[in-house]
Amino acid sequence: MPNITVRNIPEADYSVLRRDAKRHGRSLNAEFLAMLADKKEMAHRRAGAARAMKRIDKLWKRIGHKYPNQPDSTALIREDRDNDQPYR
Repeated sequence: MPNITVRNIPEADYSVLRRDAKRHGRSLNAEFLAMLADKKEMAHRRAGAARAMKRIDKLWKRIGHKYPNQPDSTALIREDRDNDQPYR
């Protein structure tokens, strides 16, 4: 497995890493690897969300072409919010 050396870590960042490692019952190395794994997972989720948004945009355009004369719901939502009557 490859190794990496990190130099000149700001003291505040090092303290947070050390505190988190202690709280999670891990070594500094294990905590750092966990942080990398979390970052990788977050990147994977962002990529999945970006793909989902592209599919949603395509679907939204398809619906818009199929039903072009749909009213803007903004006015209806505003009217409902401004209404003092409670929901039933």
